Amino acid sequence: MLETGGAAAAATLGFGVLLATEWVWLVSRADPSPETAAATWAAGTLLVVVGLCAYAYANADENVAPEDGRTSGPAEPGRPYDGLGVPTAVTLTRGFLVAGVAGIAGVAVLGALSPSWAWAAAVGYGVAAALDALDGALARRLDRVSRLGARLDTAVDAFGLVVAPLAGVLLGELAWWYLSVGAARYVFLAGLRLRERADRPTFDLPPRASRRVLAGIQMAVVPLALAPGVFDPWMPLVTGVAAAALLLGFARDWGYVSGRFRREGDGDGDASRTA
Repeated sequence: MLETGGAAAAATLGFGVLLATEWVWLVSRADPSPETAAATWAAGTLLVVVGLCAYAYANADENVAPEDGRTSGPAEPGRPYDGLGVPTAVTLTRGFLVAGVAGIAGVAVLGALSPSWAWAAAVGYGVAAALDALDGALARRLDRVSRLGARLDTAVDAFGLVVAPLAGVLLGELAWWYLSVGAARYVFLAGLRLRERADRPTFDLPPRASRRVLAGIQMAVVPLALAPGVFDPWMPLVTGVAAAALLLGFARDWGYVSGRFRREGDGDGDASRTA
């Protein structure tokens, strides 16, 4: 069965867009006052924070040690941890930073396009991206690897690559086509679900470290693209190459899960959840 993280993130994004649209209607597309911009940012940020916390609460039973031997801590495989632990707290902090960027996207919809908002988005998402290397390392170091932490990490990564480019497009720092980077994973998962409903076979993805590398490249490129005046002449080329590499990776993976590309010994099975 596919993860519900994609659906939860997509629903949160939909509510965020709805909220921003409502604010646009309220202010009649006039330039927002500082108070209106601040209130919009706070409302959008809070909405995503609530959605993230609700997702964590709904998956609280996943706060257990994995059963694949990735931890040697005090919790036996499959047994619950006491509390979230530092690594998951770091992941939630990353999610809160991404929520702040989502709030900035809402402000940009209102027409607040000052460089200060773009810098705030660049710094906020940049810190969230940098912390991506910390939560997993802490989980392994402290023997607190958990299925909940993995779920949250994937959800935050995927949602961040939706709202940060969206903020960049609205602020005039990124080209609209870069939104395909954030949409790719959700389109991929939707395609898998459609195959399941049509009772068509899906196949496991071969292990490939390049998936994580390609996602990491996007998370490094986006903060630079959001920062006004930083490498601006090079950004169209850099973002184009980065986006093309990621999209080609998804196209290759779709070939594997749909059976167009076959490995020896492949058979009908569950779709991989590593996309």
